[in-house]
Amino acid sequence: MLLRALLLMVGICTSWIVQAETETPEDYVKIFQSGSPIEQEKAAQTLEWAGLSSPQLFDLVEAKALASLPKASDKVTINYVAHLTKALAYSGNEKYRPTIEKIIAEAPHKKLKKYAVQALNTLSLHTQINPLIAPKAWPEHSHPTYNQRIVNMLASGNAELMRMAAKRIHFTQNYQPEFLQQLNKTIESTYQQSLDSVGLDAAAWMCRALAGSRMAEYKPTIEKVASGAKEKKLAKYAKKYLAYFGS
Repeated sequence: MLLRALLLMVGICTSWIVQAETETPEDYVKIFQSGSPIEQEKAAQTLEWAGLSSPQLFDLVEAKALASLPKASDKVTINYVAHLTKALAYSGNEKYRPTIEKIIAEAPHKKLKKYAVQALNTLSLHTQINPLIAPKAWPEHSHPTYNQRIVNMLASGNAELMRMAAKRIHFTQNYQPEFLQQLNKTIESTYQQSLDSVGLDAAAWMCRALAGSRMAEYKPTIEKVASGAKEKKLAKYAKKYLAYFGS
């Protein structure tokens, strides 16, 4: 009974997490116009895999960050401004580089300065990957759904994105059929290749996400990786993940 209750609770929590990922660009705009600081922090985190770059959204984030910057000397405000600064970097929009540099220069606390430096280093990465997440820019075009974006990330050929998508699938336990199909396809096309450290980590996370579904039809793929991956470390991970399927 206790185990059943725990599983039910996990299911409820997972359902909430999955629902939290369905925010549209319009939802983001509303949150940064009138949402609470906690709501804005949570939204800021999910912008990492949103593929959004429009000033229609990020001008709001910028204004909130700059308004709170002079007061960012206590833990709560430091964290708030840090989340917004990271969100500006997730835009991949060079328009916000001077703003992030301003936050670095004027941060009242060294912790905020550290987070802002990290954000600045992230900005150029998102300039490259946002068009892979959402190939047509909003608001000129409709924005892809969360599910579409995850599939785009898995199919992108970009190891950073593939790893990010696999982690989202694993930690939310959101095993949509289209996710599993794309995971399987991407793993099949990469496991016999030579991989750098990021590529290896991405492949391992994809195997973990696919195996974590416990769908028997995908067990042969993990078995193939376990026995035939070019990278021995990846094979070792895949062998470990076979435990998800039971005996």
